[in-house]
Amino acid sequence: MTERQWGTGSEWGERLNGEAVNAVDFAAGDSSPETDLLKHFAMAGGITHEEVLLLLAAPEDIDEALRVSGIRHSGTISPSLHRLLGWSDRNRRLKVMSRTAVPERIERDIRQGAQGIGLIRGEEALQHGLLQEVYTAWLKSRGEKSSMLRRRLIMLWTAYWVSVFQAAKGSRCAVSLLEDPALSHAMEEREAQDAQLESMFRALEQCGEQGMECQLELLAVQPEHADEFMDIHHFIEEVAEQTLMDQKRFVRIRYGALLDERTNPAAAAEIARMADVIVLDMEGTESGGDPGLTEDAARGFADIIERIRRIKPQLTLRMNGAGTGDLKMVYRHGIHEVSCSSTDLAAVRILGARLELRRRCSSSQTAQTNQATQASQG
Repeated sequence: MTERQWGTGSEWGERLNGEAVNAVDFAAGDSSPETDLLKHFAMAGGITHEEVLLLLAAPEDIDEALRVSGIRHSGTISPSLHRLLGWSDRNRRLKVMSRTAVPERIERDIRQGAQGIGLIRGEEALQHGLLQEVYTAWLKSRGEKSSMLRRRLIMLWTAYWVSVFQAAKGSRCAVSLLEDPALSHAMEEREAQDAQLESMFRALEQCGEQGMECQLELLAVQPEHADEFMDIHHFIEEVAEQTLMDQKRFVRIRYGALLDERTNPAAAAEIARMADVIVLDMEGTESGGDPGLTEDAARGFADIIERIRRIKPQLTLRMNGAGTGDLKMVYRHGIHEVSCSSTDLAAVRILGARLELRRRCSSSQTAQTNQATQASQG
């Protein structure tokens, strides 16, 4: 199937074909954000049928278009779509990051344009074959066997993190501290996090010896107040000093927190004072995976963002689990970054560029109208 044949022969393709024809006809006599997009490509050397459909589609149709075009199945990108994604990256300020804990997917997503890894949950990093088996055995062991299994766990976990950092190719990689319901009390959780951190720092050390740059963000999970965040920060620093010793000064680490819509806004603001990044976690919210947030969840995030902005306006805010249906909220609240599943990356990148161009066109038209009004009044 050629690029010009793509999307035809279906109700969805026929409907968008009509929209594309109407937009091209309209472009001859008027201007809109959509026709500005078409003009941009025309000046750059033409636009294919596939690109017209993707540019003019509604968010849900972009998602369907990418699925139909084969990107979801083969993992490959057609030249036309590759060109369109490159354009969207150049015309979009929003950073779009991947959300996966699988090194092979990380490598593919980075190669195809993801701008880093927005979140790997500590517990997800254990869900890999032998690593998971050794971790489960360690939790059940006691005495000398526990020490032996801990050493084996750290060795395997270190190899996993090395593969993650290699796949990320120097891009930013955010990891939250391990949270596991199987850990019955705080001391067990702290011991497991100690093993997690030691393995990560040993991986950073190995990558450094190989001349590989790593950008790591470590996230405290749902700290209830600033003192708890600082306790976690000091714990991480202590493990880093004991593991890396003199090499610690060569390791780049940013500290942050993973918060959801239930976080107290005042507490979030105090945590933000000391953080390098705040990741707002949409996964597991009351929306239950639906395209948009519930009203209560959206209001909760809005309150958190407002309080953080008062305290630290330039702090990096990232929305984890965002899809195309959430981008209007992301832009409305001035979020800097989003992280999404591998399958959503292309759609989010395209729609983000469309929304930003529409905002710029709207601002430009408003400015022209104001100038014309002032001139007429003068």
